[in-house]
Amino acid sequence: MIALSGALGTGLFLGSGSVIALAGPATVFSYAIAGALALAIVWALAEMVTVHPVPGGHGAVAAAYLGRFGGFVTRWNFAITMMVAVGAEVVASATYLTYWFEGLPLWLGTILCSAFIGALNMFSVHLYGSSEYWFSMIKVVAIVVFILLGFAVVFGAVPGHDAAGVANLTNQGGFMPKGVTGMLAAACMAVFAFGGIENVSVGAAETANPKRDIPRAAHTMIWRLLIFYVGAILVVLMLQPWTETAAETGTVEQSPFVKVLALTGVTGASHLMNAVLIIAALSAANGCLYSSSRMFHSLAVDREAPHFAAYTNAKGAPRGAVLLAMVGMAIAAALAILSPGNVFMWLYGMATIGILVTWVMVMATHLAFRSKRARAGLPLPENRLWGSPVTNVLALVATIAIFIALYWLLPIVWYAGIPYIVALCAGYWALHRTRDLPQPRDLLVESLASRDA
Repeated sequence: MIALSGALGTGLFLGSGSVIALAGPATVFSYAIAGALALAIVWALAEMVTVHPVPGGHGAVAAAYLGRFGGFVTRWNFAITMMVAVGAEVVASATYLTYWFEGLPLWLGTILCSAFIGALNMFSVHLYGSSEYWFSMIKVVAIVVFILLGFAVVFGAVPGHDAAGVANLTNQGGFMPKGVTGMLAAACMAVFAFGGIENVSVGAAETANPKRDIPRAAHTMIWRLLIFYVGAILVVLMLQPWTETAAETGTVEQSPFVKVLALTGVTGASHLMNAVLIIAALSAANGCLYSSSRMFHSLAVDREAPHFAAYTNAKGAPRGAVLLAMVGMAIAAALAILSPGNVFMWLYGMATIGILVTWVMVMATHLAFRSKRARAGLPLPENRLWGSPVTNVLALVATIAIFIALYWLLPIVWYAGIPYIVALCAGYWALHRTRDLPQPRDLLVESLASRDA
């Protein structure tokens, strides 16, 4: 559920007009292509953190197999990406609250949502896990109901309504109105719908049985995401012409979920949808704050972040790391409120490039992980990435190609992303010029010692 919550955001519930505008009905293939790339990332993550269920997840594994620079970039990038995402999600939550409370100032709603999410992460891992389970469950139920009701409307199973049919998939220019290039362009944008799947690795150290639970969660989660996204987008495309969906502005009333509920006679569909949107945004914020704080904790243990972030309370919650993540979240939220048309887009560009950097580092770490373990004579784990190293190379090429394509599709990724990457590298150089840091934990030596024992 933690892994699902990171990738099931409000974008799906409000519609994916910007992606559908690029490919039309062929968007279903675009999401399938993006999901295949995400599948490779998740399997690589599951293989590594199953062998090394350490605090910091894939970031700590990167430090062990790629060295200090690789670990620094992987962990700081992931912590900042999740931190920015939390800021965006709490602002979104506050925005949805104004649908019911028109007089509620955006800044006050943001503070209230931030305090609620911060409290869940402060007290205990159990409280966080329980709350995230139910948040995610509500989102999953909403999507499943939407898909089932949508197909009922399409095939005429709803009393009093004629079958909508599938004509909308081929009208308005055919199934692939923008051609193959449009479908691939939509796939580039659809990749970001799967951002947050990395959360499956961060909780490995706090999982009772990571060797059993992490692979199970990773494998089932990605298939469910594919079904949810492809199924939901397919329903949207069948219920209305893709040109109408592409023109939507993303308000609650225009959500395709609201349309389906209205067609089936559900009263108060927009209010029900608004409740789901608030829960979806709070859930995403909850999961992102958890992941960001765990990365800050891992960095602090290696003296690459403020030392207070290394402490945990009696129940295992890293309160210092949560506070550090909340400071960044507050800054991101404040900037998003003060200048939503400018600064917020820069934050969005940083978050976007952050996802791509994370995926590149995951695949690079997995290549080093496989190579060093093979030279040491260690066997491959039972749950592993199929087709490695070819799969790794293909995923790396695809990720870099997506980054290049975004120069034309989403230029803000370059304008914000390039300075961001330079700042990360400069931060590493400055830190290691001024501090005598300990060597990263040698996970390979620990594996060899465990085998010999």
